[in-house]
Amino acid sequence: MILSVAVLVSHLAGAPVLQHHQIEPVQLQQAQQLMLSRPAECVAITQLFLQRKEIDPAKLVNSRQDFDQEAMSQHYRSREQSLVAWQIQALCQANEGLLLPADASINQAIKLAKRYRQTDSHAAGLMIKAKLSLARQDAAQANKLLNHAQTLLNAESADALQQALPLLQASTLFYQHKMEEARLAFEHVRLQAQEDNQHTQQAWANYLLANYYQLIQQDELALAHYVETLSLLGKRRQYYLKAQAAEKAAAINASLGKSEQAIHFANLATSEFESLGNPNLLISSLLNLGRVTRTSSQDASLALVYFFNALDLAKILVDNNQIAQLYLEIGHSYRLLDKPSEALPYLNQARASFERNHDIKPAGAHKMVAQQQKPLLLIDTLHQLGQLYMSQHENGLALLQLEQALTLAERIKNVPRLIESHRLLALLFEHNHNPSQALIHYQAYHDHFAQASQLNRLLTQSLVQDNDQQLQQERELASLRLQGKQLQQDKQLFSSLVIALSVSAALLLYAVWRNLVSRRRLHEQNTVLTHSLLVESRTGLPNWRQLMLRLPKEVAKSQLSSEQWYLNEAQAQPFDDKIYYLLLHVPFMVDLSERLGLVAARALQQQLGTYLQGRIHPEARLYDLREGQFMYVIAQRQVSSLQETLTNLERMFEEFPSVYNLDKRLAIGIIGHPFLPKAPHALDDMRMGDILYLAMAAAHQLSKETGERAWVELLALDCQQAAFFNGDIRHCCIQGILKGLVKVNCSHQKHYIDWQALAPERAKTI
Repeated sequence: MILSVAVLVSHLAGAPVLQHHQIEPVQLQQAQQLMLSRPAECVAITQLFLQRKEIDPAKLVNSRQDFDQEAMSQHYRSREQSLVAWQIQALCQANEGLLLPADASINQAIKLAKRYRQTDSHAAGLMIKAKLSLARQDAAQANKLLNHAQTLLNAESADALQQALPLLQASTLFYQHKMEEARLAFEHVRLQAQEDNQHTQQAWANYLLANYYQLIQQDELALAHYVETLSLLGKRRQYYLKAQAAEKAAAINASLGKSEQAIHFANLATSEFESLGNPNLLISSLLNLGRVTRTSSQDASLALVYFFNALDLAKILVDNNQIAQLYLEIGHSYRLLDKPSEALPYLNQARASFERNHDIKPAGAHKMVAQQQKPLLLIDTLHQLGQLYMSQHENGLALLQLEQALTLAERIKNVPRLIESHRLLALLFEHNHNPSQALIHYQAYHDHFAQASQLNRLLTQSLVQDNDQQLQQERELASLRLQGKQLQQDKQLFSSLVIALSVSAALLLYAVWRNLVSRRRLHEQNTVLTHSLLVESRTGLPNWRQLMLRLPKEVAKSQLSSEQWYLNEAQAQPFDDKIYYLLLHVPFMVDLSERLGLVAARALQQQLGTYLQGRIHPEARLYDLREGQFMYVIAQRQVSSLQETLTNLERMFEEFPSVYNLDKRLAIGIIGHPFLPKAPHALDDMRMGDILYLAMAAAHQLSKETGERAWVELLALDCQQAAFFNGDIRHCCIQGILKGLVKVNCSHQKHYIDWQALAPERAKTI
């Protein structure tokens, strides 16, 4: 059995590669696939597989008896499969954080490898055990195991083992703090992999070199190696390595103040962890992405999106520790957004969770770090609560939180938290006009700061940058002492100034409020007036003013469409982008007030307006032009059949419910704009209106002759020239109809229409 390089140089991640002649059982294949994404399920699968009976492969085939190989493979395991199962189980247990059970499993694998004299498997087991030793910070034991593994390898050993061994040996030097030797070893592996064109091996060497440079605070070099690692991997499915490199690149960019790059790499890390499929790692990555987004781009709102996504995953996994951390980050973000009411419940839940789980022992070895962090996270939560109460001027509650945080920080002797606690307490007392207490905490803040700087200037870069910052802290402390002495002298003058400013501010706010109220009232009045001017008060429908506001723009747009069609005339297609204008004459609306009275007529008109608004086509418009006339406007592309549209309009009025006997014989005039598609500018909106009224007059004439509903559509032939319509448009249009230049479509026989009678009569001169 041999192992992939990823197993031996990652965080105990990866899977052993089975020998080519070995048939991989389905269960072991599934376990390998789940090793990184769901290690707990991987452990369960291998444990179930190891419950099978082990059988010698030589006994599976007997010349005197035929065995059902498939049935045998489902109930038995071979020696090689047993070896691989123990190796996979050890790796999965390690990835789950169960280091002691993992050590027991790999010991079993090593024992089997010795018994069956499987040299490569023996070496692979020793390497895995060495990695477990490094996880426990036992570099000496790891070095001893690797030296033993080296004696087992030879020129015929698997390439993966020969490549993994030098990387693990270099990592052991790194853990032994032999920094220069580790760097030279990593460089040697990297150059060798580059010569052999082994991109994955080179990527791992680059990644470990980046860790080295980051440890000695050579951030630019570390960042360059992390970026090179990502470039080498490209689109390879090394999700864990790419995610780790991207996450560390994000952290370095954030510390260097490169916000956009930090967010880019944090997003990349999250994407790779999502591809990996491990929900715990994905939650941690989303948590980191939210923090980087909040810190680098000052976008707490977007950070909340990432935190809530992570919270949903954590609730599914029922991971109380991660849920509590997310509550803390969500509360912190809401506090930065100045939303104390949203921040307070989350911070209180985080505090309760950290306090409740403070004394519970961790379930697995990998949770030891999380357990150790709980007091620190509890202190951070108390700091956030203290700042939240300070912003709400609830100084008493703020004092309780910060004093408890200070007590916990002193108990665990965490210097950064001590410094932050004293700083916040000093600010609180300063805002509470208690200079003596503020001075005490500023002095303690300075003392802890100076002590931390003397002990270790690398303790935290966020607190100790250089000597200039310490000098600035001393100057600020001296300035605070002077302010404390002068505070009593300036108190009376300050009080008088505050009173004067308060009165002035109150007067100014009152004036601003009056102005805002007045402007709001005028705006509302203007809105009501504008609405009343553009809406017919009787029916509530748009009126002629609204039509005249929209008509010129609509006509201009239609003219432009017609011009474009004319330029493309070679396609020999008729113009099909008209706007239909239908002028309706509704008889019962003409003398409604005379017949019914004002009150009944007004009620009927309002009922009709509401009814029509709910019945017209969604893309159509209906205008009330008074005197029983309505304008219905609809685009040609919304009309599958003009006859169907007319039928719907007639039915709409016919079905209008009323207790009165109403004359519902509609007379409808119809034209399409542009009336002359090849010369759209020849007729403006007013002349188009004249043609439309001529069509309605003809329809009205038909209705009187037949006693029925009637409609008339006027349609100019495409070949007509615009010059024919120069002059009085009504006369020109009638002449065009009589000469066959304007087509007439109507609901009844055309001979009922007397076009000469519709011509305007001129006064005769003597």
